[in-house]
Amino acid sequence: MRGISLATIVVAVMVLAGTAASAGTFTTLHTFCHHGDCNDGETPLGAPLIPDGQGNYLGTAEGGGVNGGGVLYTLAGGTKFKKLFDFPAAGGPLGSLIQDAQGNLYGVEENGSTGNGAVFRLHPLNGQRTEWTYDELYDFCPRSDSCPDGTRPLALTYDGAWSGVPYDGQSPLYGMTDYGGDKGFGTVFQLTGNGGTWSEKVIYSICAKKGCTDGKYGGYALVNAPNGVLYGATADGGGEKQGVVFELTPNAHRTRWTQSVVYSFCALTNCSDGSQPTGLALDGQGGLYGLTAGGGDARLGTIFHISAEGSFTRLYSFCQQPRCPDGAAPPMSPAIGPDGTLYGVASQVLWSYAPQTSTYSVLHTFCANGKCKDGFEPSSPLTLAADGTIFGNTFSGGNDWDVGTVFSYLP
Repeated sequence: MRGISLATIVVAVMVLAGTAASAGTFTTLHTFCHHGDCNDGETPLGAPLIPDGQGNYLGTAEGGGVNGGGVLYTLAGGTKFKKLFDFPAAGGPLGSLIQDAQGNLYGVEENGSTGNGAVFRLHPLNGQRTEWTYDELYDFCPRSDSCPDGTRPLALTYDGAWSGVPYDGQSPLYGMTDYGGDKGFGTVFQLTGNGGTWSEKVIYSICAKKGCTDGKYGGYALVNAPNGVLYGATADGGGEKQGVVFELTPNAHRTRWTQSVVYSFCALTNCSDGSQPTGLALDGQGGLYGLTAGGGDARLGTIFHISAEGSFTRLYSFCQQPRCPDGAAPPMSPAIGPDGTLYGVASQVLWSYAPQTSTYSVLHTFCANGKCKDGFEPSSPLTLAADGTIFGNTFSGGNDWDVGTVFSYLP
């Protein structure tokens, strides 16, 4: 995949399949801070649930808990909420968890000991997962104000993540930071454990090219392709300063990485192709699906596809009707079902998009109940279970405390 020319851009004509919610079953599985003390957590942010291999799902909330630094929780059987661990006060877990073959969990925190973010590991001490040990594997910006290693990581990935196999606990972890680096606009990093000691290496410092044509401000989750290439997106930079999709290609020994821009947004008049990309997903054929928070016909976001050959297609433009009943400004990566259907959240809706038929559907509109008991501000990528159930969470809403929910949707 390489950077592409205007001649390969396609803006597809889409079908809006109505703005009313479809006839699935939406269930609020848990409302955070349900006792008023928020010991069960609050405000999950960018943190999709992951299956634990035992029929349960694991997730985090950024705040709340006994220490105020967030919690790890499980949905036992995909339905019953239970808190498993309280993060330290200087915590704030963000993004998706990674589980290795031994049941250890890896993730990133907004704060950590330095206040600039950290990578952590949780080790279960028993089969019931009622006791855990917690380690900070790496604290960002530990020694200088310039933070050349980056600050505020969002999520991690690893070789083989695309296939669903557990992390091996030893090979490198990869991630991106929002800030820091040589120019202060973010980094792509590699974290490697060697004899129990973990070290960080910046494999690309964002805005290395004049005018930040290679991107500016990272932080979104990286996508690790089967060929070892890393794909990412930045919310700013590029030729029109509206963000890019980029790729990082390693040499044979992974000692050197080459960055190239796959697509620079706002290449079309009025940014009808989108601007400010927010997340990517592999399509299974060497291409990428993604979302933008801006641009499109209403300047409130798009769904797009980049083929393995590098051709760009805008698939859907959000806010096609007054007040955006179909959603706006999607915040995170789409999830892809077994049949190729995309699922995501945007503004206050849960949506699906079928590329085969170019059909966009609203599955649920949030804040449909009194006082937003079903949640408000969906905040994370969705998780698709084998039986078709969709899991997600919201950053706010739920009850009078207004600090988020966990939900499921069965089409």
